[in-house]
Amino acid sequence: IVRDPAWGLTLAVGLGGVWVEVLRDTSLRILPVTHDDVRRALTELRGARLLEGARGTEAADLDAVSEVITRVAALAESLGDTLESLEINPLLVQGSRVEALDALITWR
Repeated sequence: IVRDPAWGLTLAVGLGGVWVEVLRDTSLRILPVTHDDVRRALTELRGARLLEGARGTEAADLDAVSEVITRVAALAESLGDTLESLEINPLLVQGSRVEALDALITWR
């Protein structure tokens, strides 16, 4: 989540790693966002099929992931003008388990 001068707080979701860095596979939403907004953003990713499970990996519970991201977005909004950015990277997703492994908050 970053504060854009024109749009305000903006959420970017992606699969991470090479998907974001090389293929620029991200989906953007202007806050506030609903659970359905986030779920739709995840399914718009070019690599979204990987979330369904691939090569024996467990499918991601998109409702669980969407719920966590929606709550993080609400937290970002609640911080008001003091927040410049809030990044969770990586966000570990294994089935219905969703865990932030690292986070960085930048204040204005």
